Amino acid sequence: MSLGMKIKQLRQSKGLTQEQLGELIGVKKSAIAKYENNRVENLKRATIQKLADIFEVPPSFFFNEEDSHIYEMANVNFFYIPLYDPICCGNGGFDDDNIIEMIAVPSKGLNPSLHYFAQYADGESMKDAGINNGDLLVFERTDRVDNGVIGCFCVDENTAMCKKFKMQDNIVVLQPMNSDFDPIPIDPLNSNFRCIGKLKKVIKDFEWEE
Repeated sequence: MSLGMKIKQLRQSKGLTQEQLGELIGVKKSAIAKYENNRVENLKRATIQKLADIFEVPPSFFFNEEDSHIYEMANVNFFYIPLYDPICCGNGGFDDDNIIEMIAVPSKGLNPSLHYFAQYADGESMKDAGINNGDLLVFERTDRVDNGVIGCFCVDENTAMCKKFKMQDNIVVLQPMNSDFDPIPIDPLNSNFRCIGKLKKVIKDFEWEE
């Protein structure tokens, strides 16, 4: 994907007009149009940094090639969401500094007005739910899920985990979907426990399941 298309998609994902984005980085609307039409060969480092700050992505995002061309070749609609490493902050939320990159995911089944994030599955504790090590998991950001829903949760060690949410006798239990792993009961007084999101999509080798 070209640099101009990356800027355009990120701008649209933020609901910004070209004029509004220009005001944020101190240039005219016409300059943004030139960026998006790839009529500027090399952006200044200061401009790249401003764009990175506004869109909450690392500056390297504007230089790295993405796997989005696979979706383009297959005529599959997609958009970018942040990919995080498996570390969760102590306050139960992700630190934007931990964004690895903005990653392209198929937009089918996702609502562009909602917020999503992605992580790679680590381990085999959810294999009976069709989630295997290395699968790309797409979560909708939310601080609560219904009983029986698979979500992303933050626990004491500040590690984000993908598990099935269960309520048993008013106690929260994070249930693995693999009999080789034990359920994880959550102390009701544990203020460090947080729900981060609910699972919306599993992507396997550029094939996806709703």
